[in-house]
Amino acid sequence: MNKIRFYQRKTGFLKKLTGNAYFFGFLILMILVLALVAYMYIRNNLNLVSSINLSLQEDCRRLEQENIFLESEINELKRPGRIRQIAQEELGMVSSKPKAEAVLVVHKK
Repeated sequence: MNKIRFYQRKTGFLKKLTGNAYFFGFLILMILVLALVAYMYIRNNLNLVSSINLSLQEDCRRLEQENIFLESEINELKRPGRIRQIAQEELGMVSSKPKAEAVLVVHKK
């Protein structure tokens, strides 16, 4: 009887490793860990951007209110009565009203 020999090929390290069930478990665990780390990194940056956005919105509201206040001040300063009041109270100016003075000249003869 002839003996038939079956030669088994030598399998490489990578082939042995991928054939192992522990390798796939480790690979899935690493993928989960990396996905969680990436999620936390992105979430942290989104929170930072969100807080910056809220801060900028608050600054924008404050500047809009200041703009409205300054427009009302400009409108108020356009009134002549307000200008006169500021001149008298803050600058100490006096209102000059022309007085009609009559000068009598008497000629002696």
